[in-house]
Amino acid sequence: MKACAVLLISFAAISCAEEKKRLESVTWDLKSHKLIWVVETGQVQNGEFKAKESKRYEITPDDAVMTVAQERRGFTKEEASALHKLLDTLALYCAESVIWWDKGEGNKIEGPNSSAPIARLFRSVAATLNIPPAAAPAPRK
Repeated sequence: MKACAVLLISFAAISCAEEKKRLESVTWDLKSHKLIWVVETGQVQNGEFKAKESKRYEITPDDAVMTVAQERRGFTKEEASALHKLLDTLALYCAESVIWWDKGEGNKIEGPNSSAPIARLFRSVAATLNIPPAAAPAPRK
């Protein structure tokens, strides 16, 4: 479970013979306090991933339970607390980003490749994980 945060951040494709897995979506539902993600299984054909099936994963940090299909497994309260802290950081980042946006901060970027101020997220995560501020990227203005 400790690799969960790393998995969610860096999980692009995992090889298993010819079969590949790809993280398709991640949702942190604040109302139900559930972390839900979908992993697609398929193959890469002509440089493009073709999904054949998908599987839904769910974690309820308040109960320290992970569910896949009908199977439920418990994990430590310490792990649940660490995950909850990370998810709270993500929720705070989202709230701060709304304030940032509503204040009209940042430079307007024209075109389809516009991006959010991701450096602030890295700083928030760095603070949560007790990484020194010098190691985290500075926010864009």
